[in-house]
Amino acid sequence: MPLSLFSSGRNIILFGFVENLHGDAIFLGKLKSLLQIPCSPVFQRSKACEISVFLLLSLFHLAPLFFRFSLLLPWCNIILFGFVEISSGKFSKLPCISSVFFPPKEMAEIILGPLVELILGKLASYASDQVLLLWNLKPEIQKLGETVLAIQAVLLDAEKKQSHNHQVKLWLERISDIMYDADDLLDDFSTEAALQKQAATHRTEAGMAAACWITVCSPVSSLPKQLMYDFKMARDIKSIREKLDVISKEKEDFKLEVGTELVQALPSFRETNSCPPTIVIGREDDKKEIIARLLNRNPEANISVVPIVGMGGMGKTTLAQLVYDDKQVQKHFEIKAWVYVSQRFDVKMILKKMVESITRQKVGDLTFAVLQAQLREEIDGKRVLFVLDDAWEESTRIWEELGKYLIAGAIGSKVMVTTRSTRVAEFAGGALKSRTSSSSIVEPYYLLKGLSESESWQIMEEKDTLQILRQVPAEVQDIGKQILRQCGGVPLAVSTIAGVLADSTDPGIEWPSFLQKGLLSIMNEGEADSIMAATLRVSFNHLPSHMKHCFAYCGLFEKGFEFKIPMLVRLWVAQGYVESRDKGYNCFKTLWWRSFFQEVQMDGLGNFSTCRMHDLMHDLADSIAGENIKRSTSSGVLKNVPSKARHLYITEDDDDDNSRHEDHGGGEELGSMSKVRTLICVKPLSNEELEQIFNNFSRLRVLVICPYDENAYTALSIVGKLKHLRYLGMVDFNKMRHLPDSIVNLINLQDLNFFGVESLEELPRDIKKLVNLKHLDLERESWVNFTHIPKGIGKLKFLQTLPFFVVGKRSSCSGNDEMAGAGLDELKGLNALCGELTIKGLGSVHSPKKGVYVLKEKLHLQSLVLDWSRDGDDVSPLSTRDEGILEMLWPHPNLKKLKINGDEGYEGVKLPNWLCSLTNLVEFSLYRCLRCEHLPAQLHQMRSLKKLEIEDCPMLKGINNDADHRDSSLENAATRLREEEEWPQFRCLAADLRIRACPMLTRLPTFPAIEGELSLQTASLAPLARTMNMKMRRGGVDTAVHPLSKLTKLTLEGIDDDLESLSHPDSSSCLVSLRVLNVTTIYRVMKLPVSLCSSTHLMEIRLHYCAMMEYLPPLHELPRLRELEIWNCPKLKGCWWKKVKGNNDHHGGSDDYYNFDPQMERKEEPKEDEETGEQYWPHFPCLSTLGIFECPKLTRVPLFPTVEGRLMIGKCAEALARTMEMKPVAAPHHPHLDSQHNSSSSSSSSSSLLLGTELVAPLSKVTQLFLVGMNELESLPEEGIRNLTSLQRLTIDMCPRLASLPRAMQELATLQTLDVKDCPLLTVSCRRGEGKDWPNISHIPRIGLDGELLQDLVEAKLVDY
Repeated sequence: MPLSLFSSGRNIILFGFVENLHGDAIFLGKLKSLLQIPCSPVFQRSKACEISVFLLLSLFHLAPLFFRFSLLLPWCNIILFGFVEISSGKFSKLPCISSVFFPPKEMAEIILGPLVELILGKLASYASDQVLLLWNLKPEIQKLGETVLAIQAVLLDAEKKQSHNHQVKLWLERISDIMYDADDLLDDFSTEAALQKQAATHRTEAGMAAACWITVCSPVSSLPKQLMYDFKMARDIKSIREKLDVISKEKEDFKLEVGTELVQALPSFRETNSCPPTIVIGREDDKKEIIARLLNRNPEANISVVPIVGMGGMGKTTLAQLVYDDKQVQKHFEIKAWVYVSQRFDVKMILKKMVESITRQKVGDLTFAVLQAQLREEIDGKRVLFVLDDAWEESTRIWEELGKYLIAGAIGSKVMVTTRSTRVAEFAGGALKSRTSSSSIVEPYYLLKGLSESESWQIMEEKDTLQILRQVPAEVQDIGKQILRQCGGVPLAVSTIAGVLADSTDPGIEWPSFLQKGLLSIMNEGEADSIMAATLRVSFNHLPSHMKHCFAYCGLFEKGFEFKIPMLVRLWVAQGYVESRDKGYNCFKTLWWRSFFQEVQMDGLGNFSTCRMHDLMHDLADSIAGENIKRSTSSGVLKNVPSKARHLYITEDDDDDNSRHEDHGGGEELGSMSKVRTLICVKPLSNEELEQIFNNFSRLRVLVICPYDENAYTALSIVGKLKHLRYLGMVDFNKMRHLPDSIVNLINLQDLNFFGVESLEELPRDIKKLVNLKHLDLERESWVNFTHIPKGIGKLKFLQTLPFFVVGKRSSCSGNDEMAGAGLDELKGLNALCGELTIKGLGSVHSPKKGVYVLKEKLHLQSLVLDWSRDGDDVSPLSTRDEGILEMLWPHPNLKKLKINGDEGYEGVKLPNWLCSLTNLVEFSLYRCLRCEHLPAQLHQMRSLKKLEIEDCPMLKGINNDADHRDSSLENAATRLREEEEWPQFRCLAADLRIRACPMLTRLPTFPAIEGELSLQTASLAPLARTMNMKMRRGGVDTAVHPLSKLTKLTLEGIDDDLESLSHPDSSSCLVSLRVLNVTTIYRVMKLPVSLCSSTHLMEIRLHYCAMMEYLPPLHELPRLRELEIWNCPKLKGCWWKKVKGNNDHHGGSDDYYNFDPQMERKEEPKEDEETGEQYWPHFPCLSTLGIFECPKLTRVPLFPTVEGRLMIGKCAEALARTMEMKPVAAPHHPHLDSQHNSSSSSSSSSSLLLGTELVAPLSKVTQLFLVGMNELESLPEEGIRNLTSLQRLTIDMCPRLASLPRAMQELATLQTLDVKDCPLLTVSCRRGEGKDWPNISHIPRIGLDGELLQDLVEAKLVDY
């Protein structure tokens, strides 16, 4: 909702219209400028849906104004326009301003609760520390604790009053500085004590002293040095205590009240189990409208802009994400790219992010030309969806600059723009249209409106997981509705306040109080410039103090930053905001619940993965943190740190719009450096800059660094100086093979993280000295070169993250058979491990210990990979030894994912019995166990198992039971099934089953419940046949479900068995939900069984390399079939099956069945419409992609007028000609494809339900056409070519009789590429300048003849199909 101003010379007149989201009358309130320019309203009127305000300002006040206004109502549609009189009757136009929301002014909130609690915790632990007792510090420690407790008692009241009492705020600032000093001092003490203990332990282990550590630490040892340190510590503690005593006495002047935590933590049920609802309320109609606009293709435009406009917090990004992830959109667009733009609109940065989004790989520092070429190569000729999220740029020139790089996509490509400004929406579309002429169109922007009251209350009901609304009387619920009404229907505000209300312990008391002084009290205090800011502020005020710290810390990162949630939690722990990982995750859940975070993603095991923060929430965090945080794009800030900054973030790309974070002076070179606790620098640093950090930033708790070049590595030798450091991140140290030894001096280090460190070969030998280490986090690329783990790692009892463990090999140079690294037994004591663990080199374990289990006590381990490799000189009995090793690796039952990778080294014949004890196992994978013969007998009874993968196990036969000795040939399968009472079955295996290269695996339990993908590659067909021939199974109360009735994807590859085994009386009732069928490299199949492709939900069929296949079922009768590929089927002739009515014993008495009709092979006649009597050729009703290649006998297929996108046709010249000559047909209505997926109807579904009312010319939506191997093709129909209005690429290959192209080629304005190969007659007629067809094709930008570029107007290479 922009502010539009038109100006003039002597007086300015502004006209204002204010419209509520629900059409209510709203009082505008005062309109003020940032410079407090007085304004005089001369006229005002109000209506139900708008208020008009006429203001008269003198030119004298206009000059310094610079047209910047701040409005109190960002949740209304506000339009200001006007003119200024220059002279009588003449007017001048004012420049316009676009703004609907300014962030609240800087509050710089002082929150000391977590820091005070951290200090008190340290003081309590030090009270009993023997080293401190020896240093005679206990009395001073006790006095300091008493003073801190006295301050803590009034701290909550002071934090509450600081917003409107400046003296209280200054008092808190003084306390803050001293508390940070106290924390650093106490950290010094604990570090020194720990080093003393560690040195004593090391000397004792080395046999250098027989005395205990007390003797070493006593004042008798190094007496002068110890006395000096003793005196210094006592003096420093006394100094801090005296300062706090003085400040503590001042609290009486402010009349601060003693209080406890105002906000209770959430109930444990919510903290541990509950997550925010993922349903988006009130946006279904908006989603449908946006999808309709995206799927609607204008044949005259390559690219269209679809803008979504709405104020901040209205849910633009959420709506765009819903659309982006929709299945229809995913199928419609070949490529998608999402870019968060924000206020810094840099074209190079946007192109870089587009390439990264498309390729899903990080892009280095490429030149603009390389980025442009890479993007064009990715999108050329493909239908693309670009999303530009949160755009602010209003420069037409910059939008035009971006637009010229986006038009390479196919017709129907879209750019979805989310913005707060209608002017941005208009400029984006207008600039693209201006830049690309007819290649783009401007769609009307979509204005996103607020939620209704009922929708707002529905959000409240979704938040109410504790069911408090059931006990709330109707009159109290009405109060809740009044509170939500103040949010103006803005989803972010509603969700935030609803989270606060849902956490109330007594709504009858708390809600009326909230209504009385909630939003209004904050606005009256003047702490917010808008209702949105007030709403977010209320939710923030209701957080516990430690959560306030955690939230404010997030303001350190730039807007749009994608947080890795585990990393964020560990940063909170490193700063002391939360005590542990578990409490950190509970804090995150609460903040997410209350809408402080959004776009939260989970990994495959249900763990938190990534999230983002809304821009308005970021503004709030930024303002609360105030000058405590500093963001910059210059490493020069390291020498000029702002005096109050405690957290620095230095990046290459400055996406931040807050001017106060620009580099400025005022820093104190050394004193300010020593205050900094966080330094995250993703901008490469030189060796000198790294040395400066290690020497001067002495109080760092968090450090993330990136080197400028290899010379920067030398500075790491002094990293051990940062004794307070808890979190160390090393980014892109690509050439580093070894870590510096000094890193083990970081005794307080909790997190050691490596990102993009690909050459690392080993960890420091003395890594056991990092006794507080909790997370050793390396990406797979970082530990692939490791040959061992240092000995002693088993002493790191707090270690939680260890992604890999490499079993040490026996040293060939040692006479005592010494291990070169840590042995498997060192894992036994690391019981805090959680997440994922890969154990490599298990073949190096020579003598497994019976009864020793190294993983059994690891309750929090979720994913385990057991990876074999073999010592070349091993001569021990391998089979029993390897099975014994697996027994040692018995994990805890909490394990969710297990992969055993034999890597051709596992020699065991069977798998461990403990496998079936893993009651929570969700995924199990077995790879390359060449001698393994049996699966555990009870594998099918595992209730949590959802996904099973077995690959390259050539000797594997099935489950381990006596029945394995029977004849298991496929031909006798049906007979044996009748004789057996019940075959074992996976009752819960519902996600995926993949079996590859296991030809003897015939006795697998059946798997009737699979809903995802079933893939059999170079495997026996017996398990599938047995499953499809099962009787109906129970699906619930009084219901019966056919086996595999929910399977959606089936892949058969390299099968030697005859597919006829899948034909059975009841088989047509299976696979009724199948959507994707892939049949590849099947040699013994003459005809594709109807049972595999009778599902009316089939959307994709791929038949590749079926050498013996001759016949297909009538695939054109599948109403939803959208993609069909038939490649390299040399004997395939066509669809020669017919539908037969009536009973048939062989088909189980079904009414309708298909039978092969050899006479149909010779028939080639059109059909007659029963209603109109008109003749027509059978055709696919909604096919969008067709590829037929290397099928020389497939000369006749059903017609395909609806194909859009890519069409590759080999032979079938007659079908192509008839398709081109067809009358306009009804275009497919693709939204029905997904909505009818769960329909209970099957073969009775009418294809007409999937067709829209729009009539389109045949092949008018094809963008890429490949005509290959059409020996009989002599000409292309004039009218058919004229209908190819969307065509961008035309390739004609091996068509020897085609002599010319029709004149209609001149009319194909969208055609970008023509490629002719091995067509001797056509090559002559297309020669540049002299060929008769040259006038018909000379307008095409790219033309190639037999690999030679005749014309390349856009400097892009031809792409082979």
